[in-house]
Amino acid sequence: MSRQLSSRESIINRRRVLQGIAAAGVAGVAGCLGGNGDEEVDIDAALERNEVDVDEIVEGGRLEFAIPRSSISDYDQAQSTQAEDSVVFEAVYDGLLTTNSDAESYLWMAEEYEADEANDVSATDYEEYMIEVEPAEVEDGIPIFDLDDDTNLVLIQHPDDLPAEDGESIRVITRDEAADAVADGVFGVRVEGRLHEGIEFHNGEELTAENVVRSYDRYVGSDNQGQMFDSFLHAEATDGDDGYEFELYAQDPDAAAFIELPPMIYPSEHFDVPAGELDPRDDEDMVPIGTGPYEVAEFDESQQLLLERTDNYWVEEVGLENIPWYDGPADFPEGPVIDEINIRFVDDSTGRSNALEDGDVDIAYELPSEARNNFHTSDDYVVSATEALGFKFMQFPMDDTDTGGAFAEREVRQAVSALIPRQQIVDLVEQGWGDPAQVPFPSPAADLGTAQEYDEIVEEDWAYNVEPDVEEAEALLEEASIETPVEVVIETNSDDDERVDKMELVVDELNDSGLFEAELETPAELGDWTSELYTDEARTDNAERNAPAVIGLAGTPDTHGFIEAITDPDNYNGCCNFFLAEGVLPDEFVDQLRGCRFGVDVAEDQDARRAAYDEFWPEYADMCANTIVDYSLNTGTTNTDVVGFNVHPQTQIILSYALYNPADEQIIYLDR
Repeated sequence: MSRQLSSRESIINRRRVLQGIAAAGVAGVAGCLGGNGDEEVDIDAALERNEVDVDEIVEGGRLEFAIPRSSISDYDQAQSTQAEDSVVFEAVYDGLLTTNSDAESYLWMAEEYEADEANDVSATDYEEYMIEVEPAEVEDGIPIFDLDDDTNLVLIQHPDDLPAEDGESIRVITRDEAADAVADGVFGVRVEGRLHEGIEFHNGEELTAENVVRSYDRYVGSDNQGQMFDSFLHAEATDGDDGYEFELYAQDPDAAAFIELPPMIYPSEHFDVPAGELDPRDDEDMVPIGTGPYEVAEFDESQQLLLERTDNYWVEEVGLENIPWYDGPADFPEGPVIDEINIRFVDDSTGRSNALEDGDVDIAYELPSEARNNFHTSDDYVVSATEALGFKFMQFPMDDTDTGGAFAEREVRQAVSALIPRQQIVDLVEQGWGDPAQVPFPSPAADLGTAQEYDEIVEEDWAYNVEPDVEEAEALLEEASIETPVEVVIETNSDDDERVDKMELVVDELNDSGLFEAELETPAELGDWTSELYTDEARTDNAERNAPAVIGLAGTPDTHGFIEAITDPDNYNGCCNFFLAEGVLPDEFVDQLRGCRFGVDVAEDQDARRAAYDEFWPEYADMCANTIVDYSLNTGTTNTDVVGFNVHPQTQIILSYALYNPADEQIIYLDR
């Protein structure tokens, strides 16, 4: 796609849009802070790191932290799929790895950890280890198994036995047979690791290799089962259950195995707790127990949750000097210094702004743009911002139906993408607190996603338009077989005012081009709307109505997650692939997509993986099954009592990172 910009002036009246957008934010902080009106705010200072003088750190105190939810969705992290649950519990559970502000991984509870072997295997290579199992039922050729052991699970199915038929057995390898395959050297990737000795859970139990191995049991039957076991094959405690060495195995030669394989690690008393039942709201004995710096002390449903600093944090026992990569100040604390974190549930963005202004909370995030501007320009508050891993995308229903079906033609999809006012969306709706999407992945995920510098790749001729290009859209539609104007219905969820504002700008651009007759529909709130989208009926209906879906997603540091979640047919009717079922996209395109992550060459050599992505990105942008609208800036706002706050690109660790991360010499303390 060309990035030639239209020379015409924007048809959007900036003052008119600003009067309507984020009005709640203006009202929410219209008290002592005042407002900025149409005045543009320079956010550069928010992008700079806030440094801490180690000699001035004050220990103790209680931090009031607001999250944008009405309650915890699920205390059980094996079951939870909500980012805000992770925001809280990442402070309770430490992992084998940690992540710095550039989304780079570092060893953490693992003293050693590396992928040391990859093999060229696929499902058929496991055939001699497979058993025959008759599915409990079959739905549209997809077998559903009911195994006797609650912790057993079918991992691999023989492709020649699919699609399944009622009454016929299928050759499969379950978790029980995986060990035999591994013993014979049949596996995709092996990751070897060793734990630091002396790590304790909050209950005093020592962390050993058994905890790593048995923690996978808790994911069987969970909402995260598919995500965990799509690659995982087997885990072993190589020097015994009470030892510290472990090996993790992936089914395929998977370049992301070292990031994707580790589970949340649980103490032995939780090994046999079924997924979803680790919840003190249902059983007071079911309190999450981790190895992180904070313990769950008190909770009040829909009001607050209190975390207290644990008295046996493992870093204090192991010592920072024994973390292999640490080369920071010798007197840097060996754990966070704040005693208590009071989690406040404030689901309304204006409510969080008001709570911050009134002094009820110390830190809040996901505030309205206008409120964020007002806090940023006030001497009494600090806003920290960083390029983030969250994004908004538009997915096109590509089925060729009797009615509608316009997006079955690539040129029509590309024409819509060419008209998206990405820069205006960021400038007007986000008021500068975001980035227009120029390529299909954000800057913090670039480390493993390209061999080029990010500011070079965004200049490629296939990159997305940031301003609407009517001439390009016209040229594209002249190549299509469909008559203009093309009727289009853009859908998004009703409970996100800023997202609705963004799509109204898109609808205006489509209509003013004369090439489309577009309208915006907001069928329901996010949960209700997406549950309807995860059906074959929705896929057909949206294709007939030429109705692309627009939604947001929080990514991870691994680049592949961005394209896999929203594009790979294996993830059809999973978050967040609504329309791209098997057969919709060309096989060679899907093979190229998967080849960026799976294969011995990319699994053994990250440079080979980067080169594979650089060949794929132009094809991805050209296919335009999805087009990215914008990338988030993660922002957090604090009062000046909080010293040293820096926000992280990954929403899920925004709290735990701010509290303590030696990789960036990151720590906060309270000065009051």
